[in-house]
Amino acid sequence: MKNMWHVGPSPEWPLTVLIIDEAHTYFREYKGSDATTKRLAVLTAENARLVEDLVKKGRSVGILVILISQKTTGDAIPTFIRDVCPIGLSFAQKTVEAAVAALGDDIRNWPDASPVTLQDPAYVGVAVMAMQGRPGYTRIRTPYVSDADAARVAEATSHLTADPPCAWTRFSTRLAGPPPATTSRTALSLLPSPERP
Repeated sequence: MKNMWHVGPSPEWPLTVLIIDEAHTYFREYKGSDATTKRLAVLTAENARLVEDLVKKGRSVGILVILISQKTTGDAIPTFIRDVCPIGLSFAQKTVEAAVAALGDDIRNWPDASPVTLQDPAYVGVAVMAMQGRPGYTRIRTPYVSDADAARVAEATSHLTADPPCAWTRFSTRLAGPPPATTSRTALSLLPSPERP
């Protein structure tokens, strides 16, 4: 089986959600000829290559990549990554150019749905997104979640998470292979509850 979605997530093949907050900071362009700048430029290029691979190939094997950024222009998030992300979502934007960077050029054809119109305080928590299979854009409202509520939900669902190195150990015992050198503790693996198939 090459596609996790044909069987669904399980403890042996979990859905892994990788959230890259302030994503633009990992793709910053460095220009210069000194050794430090060259090293940072190589690191940035490697970050972009790895994230592009995860976005393009990760879905079928159960890796969901969520890029979060206040700046989604092509100089901040490489267009070869941004343009293969299947879903775009944008909260309020100050310019049409920023809305286009977040949602694509088609948002120009839907001015009433543009995130530029979300500047009023009544729209706090409201975002615009493209829904697959539907023309145009849809507004969604995200609820306010207090710190206490977030802590309660995190506590109630903590049994659904697994530390990636531990999950790799369980998985690799079946494959008899060592864990990759780049295993990160920042990824969040979500395992289905026992009630779900």
